[in-house]
Amino acid sequence: MTKEITLDQAPDLRRIYATAALRRGSSSDTLPDVRYSRAGIRVAVDDLVDYAHVCRFPVGSMLPPTYPHLVAFPLQMAVMSGHGFPLPLLGAVHVENRIEVVRAIGVDEPLDVSVWASDLRPHRRGRQVDLVSEVSVRGDVVWRGTSTYLSRGAEHPEAPSSEPPSTAALERVTAGPLWRLGEGTGRAYAAVSGDWNPIHVHALAARPLGFPSAIAHGMYSYARALASLGPKLPESGLTSRVWFRKPVRLPSTVRLRTTFEPSRTLSVLENAKGERGDVVHAVVENTW
Repeated sequence: MTKEITLDQAPDLRRIYATAALRRGSSSDTLPDVRYSRAGIRVAVDDLVDYAHVCRFPVGSMLPPTYPHLVAFPLQMAVMSGHGFPLPLLGAVHVENRIEVVRAIGVDEPLDVSVWASDLRPHRRGRQVDLVSEVSVRGDVVWRGTSTYLSRGAEHPEAPSSEPPSTAALERVTAGPLWRLGEGTGRAYAAVSGDWNPIHVHALAARPLGFPSAIAHGMYSYARALASLGPKLPESGLTSRVWFRKPVRLPSTVRLRTTFEPSRTLSVLENAKGERGDVVHAVVENTW
């Protein structure tokens, strides 16, 4: 039977990360049957404005499509840091994300959020798991998200993998917006999202976890990609998916190239030429 845990306030993410080094996960092949929830969450306008500024969204009466992830993220961390969770939190890499905007969400609407873990499975470089989030307003689901995290470990070369759609059509697209991401990009996003994972904050904190420098948050890159597409995307009925391929080292200069179809966009985020070659960092597909 699922254990339902309802919280009155968001978990303290700094405390979760501070204590994460003390737990290494378990060798279990099962996930704890637990669901974390919060009810009646009100979005703080000042926090929304700060997020929009960092990710380059316009500020309006509706939430950006990625903003509900921020509301759900502390509950994701509560699940992943809880007793019996099989993967260690520190060093976990966000490899894929899918969101479904059922309808646009007003800034002033009260949000009910539930999060649980699903589908623990092998990955060619370790094990991965989905953190599933649902956001409801007055009993109706208005947003869904699935965040896939990889924990490196014993390799499984034959494990099936989720691959992005073909990007052959993007070969004809030679231009796109350039983003110059400074060394402090991870700290700026952490300040508005609460995600203080050490791999994003500073090179000295990232190196013990296997990264030569700090890397940009995947959800920051994803949010900026959606913000760049702006009015090309609908406010409702949007299904958006991102595959994170190679981390964006900080500092970096990256370029977003996009193809547009009547009910679909396909984008590639890559290193600008001249910086470590043509490295694909993420592929983003939007459909409606």
